[in-house]
Amino acid sequence: MTDRNFDPSALIESYRDALAPALHAQQEALKAFERVARYQYAVAGDYLEWTLTQAQAVLAAKSPAELAAKQAELGSKISEQLRGRVQELTTITSESQSTLNQLFNEATAKVVELSKKAA
Repeated sequence: MTDRNFDPSALIESYRDALAPALHAQQEALKAFERVARYQYAVAGDYLEWTLTQAQAVLAAKSPAELAAKQAELGSKISEQLRGRVQELTTITSESQSTLNQLFNEATAKVVELSKKAA
């Protein structure tokens, strides 16, 4: 009969190796979530600034033509800011997607390696 000693460090190490890809994926997901939250905060700030400048333009306008010109100027300014924000969001999503693909590829390679060892 084979008498094996129970090795808790080996057991903990095997659990750590098995759960490492999931832990890494969670960390990357939290980083992506933080980036999206900061992005949304920046967009909200842009809209708040635009709203305040609109209110100032209404109060400072001396004629309807002046108000219309100022609103057109503010509209083009916010559209440029939002165009930049859309590019920023595109960058965030593409980087997050490439990180996720890399994590899946690493996890798949690890599973293949472990299944070859087991066989």
